Amino acid sequence: MPETMSPEYAAAERAVYRGVRRACEAGLDSMALRVEVTRRITRLIPAEASYFGTLDPHTGLLAELVGEGASEEVERRFLEVVYPLTDAERTIDLARSGRVTTTESSGEMAGLMRGGGFGRELRAAFALGDEPGGMWLALREGRSRAFGEHDVAFIHRIGPHIARALRRAALVDAAQVARLEDLEGDEAEGGELAPGVVVIDDHWRIIQWTPAAEAQLADLADASRATSASTSAIVDFVARQRASGGVGLLSVRGRSGRWYTLRAALTEPDELGRSCTVVIITPEARRPVAPGLTRRYGLSPREREVVSLTVRGFPAAEIARRLGVATSAVREHLARAAEKIGARGRRAMLAKLFLDRNVPPRAD
Repeated sequence: MPETMSPEYAAAERAVYRGVRRACEAGLDSMALRVEVTRRITRLIPAEASYFGTLDPHTGLLAELVGEGASEEVERRFLEVVYPLTDAERTIDLARSGRVTTTESSGEMAGLMRGGGFGRELRAAFALGDEPGGMWLALREGRSRAFGEHDVAFIHRIGPHIARALRRAALVDAAQVARLEDLEGDEAEGGELAPGVVVIDDHWRIIQWTPAAEAQLADLADASRATSASTSAIVDFVARQRASGGVGLLSVRGRSGRWYTLRAALTEPDELGRSCTVVIITPEARRPVAPGLTRRYGLSPREREVVSLTVRGFPAAEIARRLGVATSAVREHLARAAEKIGARGRRAMLAKLFLDRNVPPRAD
């Protein structure tokens, strides 16, 4: 029998729907958008763990994942085993199906959830047309109530707004990267990005910084003014480093998508016994993203197009129609590309492309 919606749930649904719409229309970057949307949705659809990832529009593969609730071991196994081997294909197909949501789990995902104390899954894949944009995943413990029809219907209803917001957020991210690279270009020396240096006092305040560090702190900031307060990632890092009394090392991702290596060390104490912490921020070279995912294998432009459409689930005949070539030509391009990549078949190719990216997709 269909579920009956209580007046309380109906009122909460209206309020959350309006809140999600406002977040989607606020012009946020990808990270802020996903955090805000998740925070609002889980008011209506509570879960012990929730994650929101962006999907690469060229391949449909998970590009970055934010969220919390599961153990580090469960997250690691999902990203290194379950997702590349089974759930990448599942998520891409869900995005293309138009169904948006599912409460069914693959055998591998169900086993992973049992090991982590979970028993219920609600997954949503957001896409505009055939272009994937994002994946939202909520998990509940086995003894919790199952996700219901109203939960699924709500995600389906709000899905188009989220999909459009993800596309706009990608443009915001691209603009932020361009601005950051302009700043970095001013500080680059000998073709290499200059490291930044900041000094943090014993009250967790950034009291000194180099010009290069200013742009890097802005990229890492979770405060409106990067020089008025250190980011939570740097604060936690410095706290651990001070507790150990040694030299700390951390890799952290900025809002732009660039990765940084942080190194920290304590200064000698002053006459009052106070020490500052010197943090060196070293930007890492940008990792390849699509279409670089396939370029790295030496594929021709046509082979890249064929691989991109294949892993997104399009059959050879549809790919041929889109590219204006014969189906036999598509198969020939795909065969050559598979040989260069070292994987045959869609699922194997997805796993290879994802695992070969060398980009940690989990971001705090």
